[in-house]
Amino acid sequence: MRAFLSAVLGVLIVASLGGAACNTAGSLIGPGETGLRGQVLRGPIQPVCQEGEPCEDAPFAATFYVYRGSRRIATFRSDAEGRFEIALAPGAYGIVPDEDAPVMAPASQRQEVVVAREGVTEVTLHFDTGIR
Repeated sequence: MRAFLSAVLGVLIVASLGGAACNTAGSLIGPGETGLRGQVLRGPIQPVCQEGEPCEDAPFAATFYVYRGSRRIATFRSDAEGRFEIALAPGAYGIVPDEDAPVMAPASQRQEVVVAREGVTEVTLHFDTGIR
């Protein structure tokens, strides 16, 4: 029985940690917690701008990795409007798009962010598509 309870507890811990690392509907940052919230944009999205059509930047959905130094510590996904939210302890982080992100050389586009000591830090992250 003790082994069974330990196994169940282990599954619950892993499930709760997985939920904290991935963005889902609703706020993942609870009262008194710190984290990062914002939008990801990619651009330019067209080689030539035309009146009435967006061409500079556009939001996008993708998976992103959060690094502290060189160690990956979390993953999140932006929605179709480029919005994301992730609970993180205060400190400096690097955000890197997954290789499938619709941007040029995703691994080389690390964005540095700093999560404040209190509350939610708002950011807009811009990534280059390589379109010229």
